[in-house]
Amino acid sequence: MTLTELEVKHAKPRGSPYALSDGDGLLLLVGKNGSMSWVLRYWMLGKERRAGLGGYPGVSLADARRLKTAFKRELAFGLNPKERRAAQRMEAAEAEARRTATFGRTARAWYESRQGTWADSSRAGVRHILDNCLLPGLGDRPLREIRALELLDLLSGIEKNAPSTARRARALATRIFQYAAARGDVDVDVASGLVMSPKQARKRHFAALTAPRDIASLMARIDAYHGSASVQAALWFSLYTFQRPGEIRGAAWDEMDFDAKLWRIPGRRMKGRRPHLVPLSRQALHILKSVRHLAAREGSPSPYVFPSKKSSTAPMSALTVCAAIRTMGYTDKQMTAHGFRALASTNLNELGWSSDVIELSLSHSEQDASRAAYNHAERLPERRRMMQTWADWLDRLRR
Repeated sequence: MTLTELEVKHAKPRGSPYALSDGDGLLLLVGKNGSMSWVLRYWMLGKERRAGLGGYPGVSLADARRLKTAFKRELAFGLNPKERRAAQRMEAAEAEARRTATFGRTARAWYESRQGTWADSSRAGVRHILDNCLLPGLGDRPLREIRALELLDLLSGIEKNAPSTARRARALATRIFQYAAARGDVDVDVASGLVMSPKQARKRHFAALTAPRDIASLMARIDAYHGSASVQAALWFSLYTFQRPGEIRGAAWDEMDFDAKLWRIPGRRMKGRRPHLVPLSRQALHILKSVRHLAAREGSPSPYVFPSKKSSTAPMSALTVCAAIRTMGYTDKQMTAHGFRALASTNLNELGWSSDVIELSLSHSEQDASRAAYNHAERLPERRRMMQTWADWLDRLRR
């Protein structure tokens, strides 16, 4: 029995939802609140399914019957209109997402997909360039609207004051556009063809004091340093262990094995993503114990050996040791936080130590991963002797 327009119009809500049948699978569903919508019951592969045809009165009884007829015609040709409409909606949504995908959203998605592959220092560098170079100017811009000239103008502005940063920013932009292209969000990588400057970036050399008399003077200035005791300890620890500044400022107490006299740096914090062992001389152990005693006395426990002055839950700032070196009277052309490495390398070579052992101690990566792991373990006794010899040599200079 079919429905009439009058029956549909005067259908009233009841204590629970109910349905009125128009026959041939067409139903009018009436909700408890009086809302009404058309639903078509149909069968595929022996199973009952339902498809919504719209709400009443927007879709009249006559409209619902026409929609039912069209729906069943497609079924007769082996098509499923419900699945087709869902696919069309998804395709339209994806097209709209591609059309409105911004550089910022894509950059954040790329960053999330890649950050697990970087060392902490590399991750911080990428984050810095995104937040300070690329996102302020491009973050809200739809990817498909960004033109090569726009990106070139942005990068050229950075290049005036920081050429190497501009090159890193271009490289990051290229990776983000390639990531977007792989997802179908853009068709062209507008960053890869950009030419920043005909000048080649010069290899960066970190200033360092290498002459023994200059090192003795440096130690005298560290001794006389009037800043934070934690910063002073970080300066001494940099001198005695000569690891990278990021590895030192991020050093955690759970990395220090006092029994084995080793500093075990996990791969996630290393530039080469491989764990690194640093033998600790008596002097380096003394520095660590002094720092631990100071923290206990001040009641300021932290997971970090050299915590931030602002928060014990964060490591010391990347600029802190550099600022201390400036305070001691050195310019960036004379000494840097990274310079402790060149200082040690130069003098250890002068003292006759094997360049292979020195390179291992500096955690300069080898191409052959298995050989690197072998050398790292097998040459540890020799590296222990070298680190203690280095500390004793420094102490003699200090006296």
